[in-house]
Amino acid sequence: MTEDSATTEEFRRDWARYHSTCLPLGWMLRNREGSPWVRFHALPGSKRYADNKAERGIILSRAYALGDSLLGADQWCWVVEGEIGDPSATSEVAYSGTETDDPDDPVWSFSVRRERWRAGASDAKLLSIADDAPRRVIWMRCENGAVFAPYDGGFDLFPTSWEAVNQLQAAWPDWLSDHPAGL
Repeated sequence: MTEDSATTEEFRRDWARYHSTCLPLGWMLRNREGSPWVRFHALPGSKRYADNKAERGIILSRAYALGDSLLGADQWCWVVEGEIGDPSATSEVAYSGTETDDPDDPVWSFSVRRERWRAGASDAKLLSIADDAPRRVIWMRCENGAVFAPYDGGFDLFPTSWEAVNQLQAAWPDWLSDHPAGL
């Protein structure tokens, strides 16, 4: 077994252990009934997109503060990048599937790699996500399955317990949504 195939198999086992009911996409994780989840906005006033360097700095600052709290600074994570496309198009696909059982649904293909969560290490990727890049990216802590899922406008966090959700909300109350459903 090659290193790539061993990594792929290890990710598949971890994903099945923690999140077997859905694809590695933030909105699918959020839609699982009873799953601990909280959303934080990337910019003050629920502003969706950055207009300048200062606002991009706020996005990165919030991303790393939340990521450090959820994933743990310097902890091993799976970085899962997904895009719609033919899973046979690349040998790097570790996981694939559709959002529903409808055969006409597009196929998502996911590549994975293990890396340590470190502040400053993913600036370009986080800013690309904030600018609504078509590629989706999540980070999942290898040790416990906690997921950090940035999107254009904020960050969906999937801790391992509702107690952890409460702690995150208490730490950054000004970053939370006013929407009744937390969106």
